[in-house]
Amino acid sequence: MTRKGDFVLRQIADEYVLIPYGATAEKMNQVLTLSETAAFIYEQTGDAVSAKEIAKRLGKAYNMPAEEVQEDVNAVLETFRNYGILERV
Repeated sequence: MTRKGDFVLRQIADEYVLIPYGATAEKMNQVLTLSETAAFIYEQTGDAVSAKEIAKRLGKAYNMPAEEVQEDVNAVLETFRNYGILERV
């Protein structure tokens, strides 16, 4: 998977926001609010090669089996794809 566009992830108080900048901000005129889990998943897309790898990392971070979080990871990644934040390779 590959990130598309230019975004910066910031934590503001207890919320996470994904902010487009540059040419991406011209196309996408909105800031996305993410849960802590979705923010973790977004951060992992920088170097993870698969949804399965992200599920392993998320499971490890939250002390849960990867199988239990795989559906959540898949749903968040699909949402990112729908918003044009990620593309499959």
